[in-house]
Amino acid sequence: MAEENGYIPVASLEDFTGKIKVEVQDIELLIVNVKGEVYAVSDRCGHMGVSLFYGELDGFNIECPLHGTQFDVKTGQVVNFESRKPKLKFLKEDLDALLKGLGLPLVKIRSLKVFPAKVENGIIKVKLPNA
Repeated sequence: MAEENGYIPVASLEDFTGKIKVEVQDIELLIVNVKGEVYAVSDRCGHMGVSLFYGELDGFNIECPLHGTQFDVKTGQVVNFESRKPKLKFLKEDLDALLKGLGLPLVKIRSLKVFPAKVENGIIKVKLPNA
């Protein structure tokens, strides 16, 4: 249910550190708590749609668990196309080679959608489009 200011309660801050995944109005969100600040981004990677919830959070960066691209949870922007992990780096190269071998274009990596988020009285609230 939307509130007067357009923010929707999505989770409790109680015992929440790191990240959680929620679905609100058919939108999958990744809610991240970094140093006491809460951020909300689309949960699906801007490359191949993998859930970022399973990726590693390093400061303000969330890494795609499939190919290692890192996104800034504050802005949604790609901060590094290459994984810090050798296995993921090779997997991305293999995926790119497969697509190229099949004559298909490489999948463009899009930024994540960012949603305004705040905490009021221990409740995490997110503002969604058309809320």
